[in-house]
Amino acid sequence: MLLRLDTYTLSARVVPVLVAFLSPLVLLGTSAVSGVRSGIASSVVLAVLGAVAAQIGRDRGKRLEPELWREWAGSPTLRRLRHRGADDGGGVLRLHRRIEDVLGLALPTAAEEAGDPDAADARYNEATRRLIGLTRDRARFGLLFAENVNYGMRRNLLGLRPIGIAVGVATAIVALLLLLLAPGELTARAYSYGTSIGLALLQLFFFAIVADHDWVRVPAEAYAERLMESVDLLK
Repeated sequence: MLLRLDTYTLSARVVPVLVAFLSPLVLLGTSAVSGVRSGIASSVVLAVLGAVAAQIGRDRGKRLEPELWREWAGSPTLRRLRHRGADDGGGVLRLHRRIEDVLGLALPTAAEEAGDPDAADARYNEATRRLIGLTRDRARFGLLFAENVNYGMRRNLLGLRPIGIAVGVATAIVALLLLLLAPGELTARAYSYGTSIGLALLQLFFFAIVADHDWVRVPAEAYAERLMESVDLLK
């Protein structure tokens, strides 16, 4: 039943949660719960865990977005529609015309935007929502969907960063204690718990060093580019 989750939910919502909890899952799989794997693997349990993971991953990522937009002076799609700050004012005007042709919606002029930037942003956001609603066909807008998945996965991984670091530290400590204190031969303990220690350290490196705002911004900008390109397909 877990496999029935759609591509976006599985990749952008479930996978980030699994990444955050990978090291303790491996540790558990090599120790106390190894005898009950068949019970844990039931389809009902997997479906419930998948649904819960999807919600956790989404919620953590969505709560992060306002902070990203403030740091980036607006969402990537919003910045592409603004007159202010544009490197190519003529390009913005041409983009507006194409969007207006598709949506039948008048976008703010440069003067209107300068007079009331907040009202202009609200109109740009409305246009963006309408474009997103018109581009949900994954077959026709495959590149757009792929960038949306990439952005969702990275955003949600960044949202899970505090949890991922805490889980990695706790797993490394527990696995090290088991390696040093558990009964049996040292080589057997190293084989059982060394992998968990290594994964925990990799998890710490990933969440502490790799998963940052700039890492999320790359697919966010790419998604905005693909969304603007989709206007021509809609025409």
